[in-house]
Amino acid sequence: MKSSFFVISALLSLSAQAACDLAGDVIMKKQLDQNRIESEMEIQEVVLLDMKTKAKDKRGMKTFTKRSSNEKEKSLLTFTEPKEIKGVAVLNWTDGDQLDQWLYSPELKKLQRIASGSKKNYFMGTDFTFADLDGEKLKNNKYTCSKEVTCGKGDTCYEIEALPVTEDIKESYGYSKRVLWVDKKNMRTLRVEFYDLGGRKLKFLENAAWAQYGKAWKPTMAVMTREEDHKTYIKVVDRKVGQKIDEEIFAQRYLQKEMHIQ
Repeated sequence: MKSSFFVISALLSLSAQAACDLAGDVIMKKQLDQNRIESEMEIQEVVLLDMKTKAKDKRGMKTFTKRSSNEKEKSLLTFTEPKEIKGVAVLNWTDGDQLDQWLYSPELKKLQRIASGSKKNYFMGTDFTFADLDGEKLKNNKYTCSKEVTCGKGDTCYEIEALPVTEDIKESYGYSKRVLWVDKKNMRTLRVEFYDLGGRKLKFLENAAWAQYGKAWKPTMAVMTREEDHKTYIKVVDRKVGQKIDEEIFAQRYLQKEMHIQ
C-alpha cells in the first residue's frame, strides 16, 4: 500500500463556466474573514521528494500562529526532527504589508534577520520560500477574478490572478504573478500556481484533506511541486485551534534562549 503522503487525487478538473459574480479583491477579503482563526498550534510531518531519484527526506515540524486581526499576525515554525536540524526555526511578524522574519540556527547559536531580498529564497531545502511561509497578504496584491470554472467533483471555483502591487514587492517575493483557484461554496484555496519574474510557471501548490472549524476550513495536506522534479509534502497530524498561546513564544529571546527546543 502506498503512503498516504503520495496518494493525492487531482484536485482540479477545470472547464470554463461563467463570468465572476464578485470582484477578485472582494472574494479574497471574504475568504480571509471566513477562514481566520485567532490561534493555531500544529504538529506536521514533512517529506521532501526528489522525483528523479525518488530519494525522500523526512522531517518533523511544529508551528504556532496567533492573529490579532486580519492584518496582524505572528507565527513560529520550528523543526523537531531529525536531530541534525532540530531547533532550526523561523519567526514571522506581520503587520499589514510589513513582514519581519528571523531565522534561528542552533548550530550557530544565532538569530539572523531575513533581509527583504532573501524572502524569495527557498527554506531549508523545501519548495516553499520564506515569503510563502507568511501566507496571503491582501495589501501586497491586486486580485482579478477572470472567470468561474468547474473544479473538483462538480464544484465551482473562482479563478483569480494575483499581481504584486509594486515592483519592490514583485522583486522581493520573486513572483510576477500567481493564479489561485478558490472554491465558491466554502472559500477554500484549492490550488495556487506561481510564475517567476520571467512569466514562466515555476511551481504549484495543492491543498487537500480539509477540516472544518466553525465556519473556517483548513487543509491537512499541502503539496508544493516545483518544476516537475521536486515536491514538498506537509501533512498536519495534529491541530489545535482557539487555544491560548503565550506571547512569549513569538519573542526573539525565546529563540535565542532556545526555549523552543524540547
